[in-house]
Amino acid sequence: MSKICYIIKGLPGTGKSMLAKTLKAGCCDKGWGAIFSTDDLFMVNGIYQFDYTKLKEYHSRNLQNAGAWMKEHSEVTSSAHCIIDNTNIQPWEYEEYEIMAKSFGFMVQVISVAWDAKDIPLYAERNSHGVPEEAIRRMADRWE
Repeated sequence: MSKICYIIKGLPGTGKSMLAKTLKAGCCDKGWGAIFSTDDLFMVNGIYQFDYTKLKEYHSRNLQNAGAWMKEHSEVTSSAHCIIDNTNIQPWEYEEYEIMAKSFGFMVQVISVAWDAKDIPLYAERNSHGVPEEAIRRMADRWE
């Protein structure tokens, strides 16, 4: 039995969500698995509608949803994999997920998606939520 919480961190457009889906498909076919992304809470009728005023609330809700899932699966006898798919630029942004996961008996694996500053214009083009290049550069400047 393995219970793992994967915390994925990376800039928008670097492939975090693709990695989350790949992890879930690869490790969860014979067990329990779920992806938790704050971005999903901004989806309205299949359209991403970012609202900065709801960012704190939605991050809190995503944390609560992940915690409820981990609590529900803390006693499973098969594998359980919780995948956190947020930018997680600085450690404080994922610290509560890590503490919660450990409290429910999950191992924690933080996965940093590699990025290169020269590729930021590419990340701005290919991220699925329209995060502009300037915002990605600000995130890169805060990266830890």
